[in-house]
Amino acid sequence: MKQACATEEGNMDLWWWVLIGVAAWFLVALGIAVCIGPVLRRSSQAWEAIDQQLGEIPGKPHEPPAHKRQVS
Repeated sequence: MKQACATEEGNMDLWWWVLIGVAAWFLVALGIAVCIGPVLRRSSQAWEAIDQQLGEIPGKPHEPPAHKRQVS
């Protein structure tokens, strides 16, 4: 019975697969970031527009969002 990766050459073959796997994960993460970035940007702009519209309503006090409140 032959052991896998028992030689120096076998260990080098294993490292290539590790490097290929890391590169693949990096490319997948980069692709997801490129797709999600514009969606998050539009979402942020939509929230800012809603906040601006709520601030323009007369007679209704506008409370800033929780992440923009100052703690006293």
